[in-house]
This record gives sequence, C-alpha cells and structure tokens, in this order.
Amino acid sequence: MIQKERLQVIMQTLEERQALSLKEIIQLTGASRDTARRDIVKLADRNLIQRTYGGIALPQSFKQLDDYLQRSSEGNSEKQQLAQIAGKMVHGAKSIYLDVSTTISYIPQYLENSTKLFAVTNSIDIADQLLRNSECETRMLGGNLDREKRCVIGTRPLIEMEQYQFDLAFVSVVGLDSEGVYYAYEEDIDMKNKLREQTAKLVLLADTRKINQAHYFKAYNWDQVDTLVTNKSLPNGLAEILEEQQVTVLYAGGKMHD
Repeated sequence: MIQKERLQVIMQTLEERQALSLKEIIQLTGASRDTARRDIVKLADRNLIQRTYGGIALPQSFKQLDDYLQRSSEGNSEKQQLAQIAGKMVHGAKSIYLDVSTTISYIPQYLENSTKLFAVTNSIDIADQLLRNSECETRMLGGNLDREKRCVIGTRPLIEMEQYQFDLAFVSVVGLDSEGVYYAYEEDIDMKNKLREQTAKLVLLADTRKINQAHYFKAYNWDQVDTLVTNKSLPNGLAEILEEQQVTVLYAGGKMHD
C-alpha cells in the first residue's frame, strides 16, 4: 500500500473512531512502526490530525494527554497528598508494584522502613525515585523503552510479570465513572489486566480531574478494584456503587469509607 492509500485509510477510519493508537494504525495499514510514524508526521504537517499520547485524533476531538515530562509538573501538591496516603498503605507489605504515573512517582518519598520491601516498576522515572528516596530492593521490568511514556512496553514485560506476586499494586487511571476504570490506549489494557492477576490488592490513585471521565478502553470493573485513593468526595452515584462493590475509598483529607 502506497502512502497516499495509507493516509486515506487512516483518515477514513479516524472519521469513524475519532482516535487511533499507533498500534491500530500499524494493524490498519500493514505498515512498519517507522512507516506509521512517518504517516502520522505527514498528516500532522497537513493539520489533518492532532497527535496524542500514543497515537492520533481528529483535531479538538480528544483531550490530549501530554507526555510524561510535561505532565509531571501539573498538580504537584494534590499528587503528593495521594502518594503520601499510598505510602502509608505499604506498611507491612513485602512486595509492591508501581505503575507508570506522575502521581505514583511521588510514592517512593513516603516509603518508610523499606529495607525489606521489594518494588517493581515499568517506569524509568519511578525506578530512579525508588533508588534515590527508598532503601527497598528495586527491579525494573525489561523490554522496549517508549520515548514519550518513559516506560517499558511490549510483550516481554507481560511475560516477566508472571514471575511476581505483589501484595500491593499502585495503578494510575486516565478516567473513571460508575461503569469502571478507563485508559486512553488499547496497548495499556494487557498490562493492567496482567497486573490484576498478579497482585493481592489493587489500589487506584485518581485526583478529581479523573472522576466521571470515560475514555476509549475500559480495563477494570469495580469488582476488580480493592481501594481508590482520591482527594475530594465522590459524586453520590459513584460513591454508592463503590460501597456496593466493597471498594475502600481513602481521601487525602483523611475521610474514609468502605
């Protein structure tokens, strides 16, 4: 398929779906990853698409997720409050997983008495924070490094996850509502599902900007989540569903229900 044909296929599909991940573009056109990236650049240069965190969207049709380094400076105070609560939950645990997230990147600062703790992550930056701010044994999953997400991706980390059983896994969210927990890109889902299989207690960290925000791919129903850490009271309907599903909710202000 020549580039003109590929671009036509991409734009026709984008009109139907509003957004496409890089993986979907590769599957759609049969092109290599490098060729798909060049096609994206071509469409962006023509102002036909908006580049997003991991793919493309029609202009103004998607809330763009900035790359990790840009997001890391946003809402620091709120993120630290959530991370502090998460850090207290680690007391007594032997093994934890820290998902790639600017909020979760603050957790290593709040890991007290961590000499006997084993921590695993797929994030370059979180691995660095664990080494700088904790005394726990730190391991990073192997695989291909994503330049924008600053994390390990691909099938290798999924296979490697089979080796571990975690007491706690701290996971980011892109959005959540009464139906469940959402992520922006399809390639995130396999890792999230594998993490659920390998951990005893799944803990979500979400500030209020993520509440009642649905995105393209749902990873978890509420019966798969053990704890939600957030910073303000939840809407009544959502709070009732979490109570029904026995999800413990911890608030940065100290409020708690389960």
